[in-house]
Amino acid sequence: MSPLIAKLLANRQITTPEAARVFFNGGKEDLPSPFLLNGMEEAVALLTESLRRQEKILVYGDYDVDGLTSVALFLRTLRRYNTGNIIYYLPKRLEDGYGLHLAALQKAVNYGCTTVVSVDCGISAYAEADYLAEQGVKLIITDHHEPGAQIPQATAVINPKLTPTYPYPELAGVGVTFKLLQGLAHRWPELEADLWANIDLVALGTIADVVPLLGENRILVKEGLKVLEKTSNVGLQALMMQVGLWGKPVESWHVSYELAPRLNACGRLGDPAVGLRLLLEADLGRAQKAAMLLAEMNKKRQAVEELVLTEAEQMLAAGEPGKVIVLAGEWHPGVIGIAASKLAERYYRPVILLSLEGEKAKGSARSIPGFHLYRALTECAPYLTKFGGHEGAAGLELERNRLDDFRQAINAVAEAWLTEEMLVPSLEVEEVIDVRAVTPELLKEIQRLAPFGAGNPEPVLACKNVDLFAYRGVGKDAKHLKLIIGDKETSCEAIGFHFGPLAAQLEGIEQIDLAFCVTLNNWNNQMQLVLKDLQPVREVG
Repeated sequence: MSPLIAKLLANRQITTPEAARVFFNGGKEDLPSPFLLNGMEEAVALLTESLRRQEKILVYGDYDVDGLTSVALFLRTLRRYNTGNIIYYLPKRLEDGYGLHLAALQKAVNYGCTTVVSVDCGISAYAEADYLAEQGVKLIITDHHEPGAQIPQATAVINPKLTPTYPYPELAGVGVTFKLLQGLAHRWPELEADLWANIDLVALGTIADVVPLLGENRILVKEGLKVLEKTSNVGLQALMMQVGLWGKPVESWHVSYELAPRLNACGRLGDPAVGLRLLLEADLGRAQKAAMLLAEMNKKRQAVEELVLTEAEQMLAAGEPGKVIVLAGEWHPGVIGIAASKLAERYYRPVILLSLEGEKAKGSARSIPGFHLYRALTECAPYLTKFGGHEGAAGLELERNRLDDFRQAINAVAEAWLTEEMLVPSLEVEEVIDVRAVTPELLKEIQRLAPFGAGNPEPVLACKNVDLFAYRGVGKDAKHLKLIIGDKETSCEAIGFHFGPLAAQLEGIEQIDLAFCVTLNNWNNQMQLVLKDLQPVREVG
């Protein structure tokens, strides 16, 4: 491989020939044994027995894409081996909130369920685990969220963060569900084909949950995207037809920006079961109607989110934000997570948005590099009634009258942890190259690094003192900027999305420095540079 690609791999901690082999060519045979995970033996033994006895099993999920795909994977893989006896429950974000709830579990016990399997949740369900134990119901917890100091008393708990020796601790919730089913397939080989036929669901949930696309996650996503292109899942077919993807190559960004938001919309605004039913649907006509409904819900979600963002911006304009932005309003709790993400990107500091309802405040938090949200919230635990999450995202709840105390506490943590330099956004350029190195061969090499995502970003390269041959605004209101750049021997096209206002700075400029990604223009199948930043080179004197 070229020295440039070798350096890009090293930047991703791929530093041995074996690691590079797995990165480029890793497949099913490179996945670690599920039995390396603590709790797997017990979980597989219990689930095998429950299925063989045709016992009633409840699979309890979450309302986001990771949760929906986890439940769908469990049901699509196992239902034909236990017809009618596996039921599901998805909490509603607005009515129930995240995690296991006693009322739902009581219904399951009354229905006769003898086993409960949590997917993408459960690691902090202490009281609920105790209740099931009292009722003689066996509980398998599969989760990937940060465990607290205590672990619920369940028959089996599978969370890669509880197995320090597991090589890939950053699995998504659907990835942990996959490992449980993979373990079950070791004991029950006929499951294997069904599990791998639904690997597209694993890719969908893994990308949507923004976990690092390296190691095991990378293999699961690569295999899943291959299946997704020609999926036999009727609901996914309908969803892809809806966004114009059916029959075309599917990349990770299609999942992030086209498919996942639609599946997330139902959980944000109402009933997540709408999305799950789509993933389980066998009739194309019904699936297409469900996909249209999800598209409508997504449009509504965008409108509600815009209102929250406008109000939050007005609040910020009225006062100086701290190192952590903490805002509260009478906001729709289903969209504050996305709004927090956008504000964190815009202001480059951790953001916590809280939806006020009566005497309670329920919130979503998003962070920036260097500020571990879950640990920060742990420091502020005395002010919270509940919280959970990851390094970059978390959910929390507190009494309304503790809001000011919490704001001061979380900002005190930020004062200790965040320097002023950490609050300045930076663009990480992986390598400065000569403009003549920007060739179709380079594009082919970079495409081998896909799928891109968290942990494996699309490489940002830079060229300095490049000749600027031409530029013009394109798109509605000339909001984008198209350039022709190069040197005496070569030239290529670059596009800067939302860079239109910079055109005024380029008048009379002959050379620029630019940072960019090398991509394929899907319209003309030609190489193009997508700008990330540019700087005019002005002559000294």
